[in-house]
Amino acid sequence: MTLLLSRSKTKKKEISQIGSFARAKDSRDQDHMAQQNKDLVGEAFELFDSDGDGHLLVSEVASAIRALGHVMTDTDIKNMLKKIGVEGRGGKVDLNRFKQMHSSLPAQNYTRQLEEALRTVDKEGGGFVQASELKHLLTNMGDRLSDDDFNVLLEELDIDSSGRIQFKEFVRLLASGR
Repeated sequence: MTLLLSRSKTKKKEISQIGSFARAKDSRDQDHMAQQNKDLVGEAFELFDSDGDGHLLVSEVASAIRALGHVMTDTDIKNMLKKIGVEGRGGKVDLNRFKQMHSSLPAQNYTRQLEEALRTVDKEGGGFVQASELKHLLTNMGDRLSDDDFNVLLEELDIDSSGRIQFKEFVRLLASGR
């Protein structure tokens, strides 16, 4: 989850791309989003092709698929590889086969995934996260935000008198690209 303005505006734009397939309003938007998705698949392939030989090892395929946001077990990935005729640890996958594998996966529902992730920190089960805990998560884990970037994000959110942020509002903000 990359984020927010000047540096933050670029990051904020990237956030807005989460779930953009779901928001695409016409076929032109969907075609554009599909092209962006293909570009991301190619980028992931290149990133995980550690030796630059144009092929991914089985272990690299798993990492690349997961980097693209798919939550899959090793068994799921092995079954996919088997379907395209790649078996064993020494098997390799070229870009076309990798794209074939990725295109067979269901579309991502980033909104749902984000809500599920936020539920793991919802100690009371009420659909809220403490602003302080959200700050800790976003400034210390994954693609980290600076404190300044987090403060810009915080300005866009309503915080209740207990210092809590409602999940749905946070997800809506990310999906809207404001």
